[in-house]
Amino acid sequence: MRGCLTCRLRHLKCDKTGGKCLRCQRSGRECVPAPGKSEELSFRHGQNPSLRGKGPPRYGESDLSFPEDQIWIKSSPEYAFKDETAQTASEYHVLPVNGQLGSRSPSEPRSTPSSTTMDAVLPGRSNSIPHNITESRGGSRSASINSPQSSITPVSSPRLANVNEAYLLRHFQRYIAPWLDAGDPERHFCADAVGRASESPLLLYACLAVSACHLSRTTHSIAPDVADSYHERCVSIMLPVLDNSNYEISIDILLSSTVILRFFEQISCTIHSPPISPCFGLSNRLSILAQIRRNELADSKITTSAHTPSNDPQRHLLAGSVYISSHVDSAISGGLASASFWVFVLQDIQFALTQQKCLRVAFAPLDDRLHRWWATKAVLTDGDWVNQAIWLLAATVDFCYQLPDQHYGIHVNIAAGNALKQRIQDWEVRRPDAFTPLHISPPDPRAGKPFPVVWYTNVWHSTAVQHVCLAKALVLMRELEIYDYPFDQRAQVKEQITENLNYLFGIALSSDDEPSLRILAGHALCACSAWIDDPLAQTLLFDLLRRTERDNGWPWAYFEQRILQTWRGHHVQAR
Repeated sequence: MRGCLTCRLRHLKCDKTGGKCLRCQRSGRECVPAPGKSEELSFRHGQNPSLRGKGPPRYGESDLSFPEDQIWIKSSPEYAFKDETAQTASEYHVLPVNGQLGSRSPSEPRSTPSSTTMDAVLPGRSNSIPHNITESRGGSRSASINSPQSSITPVSSPRLANVNEAYLLRHFQRYIAPWLDAGDPERHFCADAVGRASESPLLLYACLAVSACHLSRTTHSIAPDVADSYHERCVSIMLPVLDNSNYEISIDILLSSTVILRFFEQISCTIHSPPISPCFGLSNRLSILAQIRRNELADSKITTSAHTPSNDPQRHLLAGSVYISSHVDSAISGGLASASFWVFVLQDIQFALTQQKCLRVAFAPLDDRLHRWWATKAVLTDGDWVNQAIWLLAATVDFCYQLPDQHYGIHVNIAAGNALKQRIQDWEVRRPDAFTPLHISPPDPRAGKPFPVVWYTNVWHSTAVQHVCLAKALVLMRELEIYDYPFDQRAQVKEQITENLNYLFGIALSSDDEPSLRILAGHALCACSAWIDDPLAQTLLFDLLRRTERDNGWPWAYFEQRILQTWRGHHVQAR
């Protein structure tokens, strides 16, 4: 007798005694005898001759013989094939292999027709694209079960179905948006802009264009033409807005997309068309801007990235000034529109510092509106204090780099300069304690540290103080041009200029992981390089420019040459 099936199921050794084993007798269970060899059930590998060795069947294997009374089912000689691919895909939400989706309902995820051109240029799994996402794109049933679009997940469909676009938007949220939010404690670009990008093609393509450009500049993992293709789509969407006044698009989406595209313009610096004078009327500037957009759409297909700020086209900078001039209330409306306004002011300041020209935006009406609005607020937030600091620098730049026809005589300039100094002093006296640095270590030139070490608790505090320091330095430089100071007083003013610049540069050098602080220090160096005469300080600042271009993708090559020429000229004069 072979062991009973009851003991086998209990994983116990059977004593094989009589018709009923002792274990079944003691436990009161039914003892089911094991079948004989002729009725033995075997596994498939035991029945497959290709997997079985030669010779007679082993124990437990079948010889594939059938009894004479075996009943066979009659089958039809004709068979029909049924394609269940579509049904299987609908059950598991499998993405098409070619990455293209036709017309979609509002509930379906967005995907762009030409996004598959990025498949060969996006970073691989080693650059943070999850393993399950890259594998599930093949459309197989087994892979889609583990994909984010699986029916077992709480969300039936994602906001972005295309993995490449999702990767680029995620890169924007992690690296670009914090850069734009450096002066915004509420982080509108990290939250609002990214959250609304999947609903607005204009905002989405702007985010994808700048992310692709940033990756092509820093990691070289994406071809530059990918960014250019997204930029072309943004321009094609913007054209109807300029040509048709009835075309409805919210000002916050329009402004945020414009400042993001200006950021793209700053780090890519494609070949430009002639700049437009800011003295044109608003209607003329709108019509000219529409023509520039058309030229840009045509030229972007044949131009290559020069990565040279001297070739800055300023198209989106001009567009932002036009939009803001026609929507002055965007500065105080709150939300994404106000956040975009302040980013535009920063971008306008950056261009003015490098070119030593006045602001693009109409300063006077905005200055009056902002001052009246701040005066009505009982308590100013940290964001208000940061914006006031930015606006102080904007006022200083507009004062120092006036157009030739705006020089009204020395007495008017002296009065304007004194009023500006008083506004800066009022900010420093009234600012909250939160803008006090966490730690300051004085400079130690003997130890190779010509700049102080300055730490703040938040990046927006650092941003505000940097702008105020630069405003103070520029006003003092302007004073030396206006006043005929005696030698001792001129030396004191020069010392104050150096102290403010060194403090600004110290903030940037003390914050290695904040690109916005580095960028402002770089623009300050472009405007004030003649005031840096210490060789050690020059070396450290030049290295800061190189690291900013390498790590953050900001093109400084043209201005590096200009700064070096200034320093060489001073060295020759000193000799």
